[in-house]
Amino acid sequence: MKDKRREDAWAEIHDLTLAKTVISHIKNGSTQLEAFEESASRLNRTAAACGFRWNKELRKKYETEINDAKLYRKKQKDQKRKDNVTVSGVLSLEDEITLPKYDEAFRQIIEIAKDQAHKFEQLKIENSKLRLEINALKNQKNNFDTIKSNEDVATEDLQTFLKIMNRARSLTSLNLNV
Repeated sequence: MKDKRREDAWAEIHDLTLAKTVISHIKNGSTQLEAFEESASRLNRTAAACGFRWNKELRKKYETEINDAKLYRKKQKDQKRKDNVTVSGVLSLEDEITLPKYDEAFRQIIEIAKDQAHKFEQLKIENSKLRLEINALKNQKNNFDTIKSNEDVATEDLQTFLKIMNRARSLTSLNLNV
């Protein structure tokens, strides 16, 4: 039997495009997810397919390039820190006074974010409890409907029995009159 090749199989050029994009994103401090999305649009594939291909097949082949990109990124960060230290040494007294205000604002933002995260977790827990309660109520309703259905059947059977008894009584009284 002939080997069938998928129409959407990964070609070497696609692998190369994916690898270059991912390594470029690593080098520039971006995330691999963003690299997969960019590659997906270039290669007319999904980001998930690009991520799977990268992690399953290509990552091992490009380990040295990945390490080089990480080193480059680290050097760039270190250089930026040095530049920031130099700039902060040149700041005027007025600029230095406003910096703590920003620190306080950032602290407040972080506190608000933590509070919101805590509230979110509480809402998730409450949501889970409510879902359980809803399921319990649905089960109770189903049980009630079953009981009510059984009562309806019993009532119908009783009415049928009474009709039969009345007919029997009327037939008996007819036979006695004859």
